[in-house]
Amino acid sequence: MAKGEQIQFFPGEKRLIYQVDGRTVLEIEAWGGPRRRLPPGPGEPFGAEPTAPGEFVIWEAGPYVTRTWPWSRIRWGTRIRPSTDPEDVLYEADTGKWRSVRGLTGIRRAEIADQHRVLYGEPTIPETWVFNDFGPTAIRYFKDRNHDGYLDGNERLSGEMFHTTPDNEAEERRYRAAHPDEIGDPPVRMTRSHGCIHLRPAQLARMMRVGGFRRGMRLIIHSYDERFSE
Repeated sequence: MAKGEQIQFFPGEKRLIYQVDGRTVLEIEAWGGPRRRLPPGPGEPFGAEPTAPGEFVIWEAGPYVTRTWPWSRIRWGTRIRPSTDPEDVLYEADTGKWRSVRGLTGIRRAEIADQHRVLYGEPTIPETWVFNDFGPTAIRYFKDRNHDGYLDGNERLSGEMFHTTPDNEAEERRYRAAHPDEIGDPPVRMTRSHGCIHLRPAQLARMMRVGGFRRGMRLIIHSYDERFSE
């Protein structure tokens, strides 16, 4: 890790800034949780919380799965196909081993087709799972209590993380298909999270290309009232 390399998030300003030795390398848009706790909405297992402030260490980036959210019990990009059961779809649990989506998630085939219609305009079963609430890549981090730069001892990964959303992934994909020659970030509708930090897909990819989110990088999450100052 380069000396002085860090990421700062200002939730009140929706700004995520990657710096090296005090110089801003890249700034992107980022949406955290609400300023104050909100109760669960329809179909939500829990309410929304403000994104927790503090100093952390970036640890890993990759697909994320959790049993808390039914659509997130299957990792993004997993191959799927219709089952002989008209109510079900199969997912590839391991190479060549197919399991029931309904058995794992409780989600029926008609619900999957309808969700694909909402996201991509076609009520079909896609070839891969594009419904995980945390998108293709989640950036995990932790509070480094013993200040050694490693996830060890009694340290745990935070339940909050950086990620995109299925809605924004679909918006970008559809926009690029309709405007193949257009340069720049596709327009997407950003929304607040339940405590995680939402990023635009194109901007997340750009941040990773320039070196942001590498393991061991310092992360500072500011309070909602703090403002960035060069």
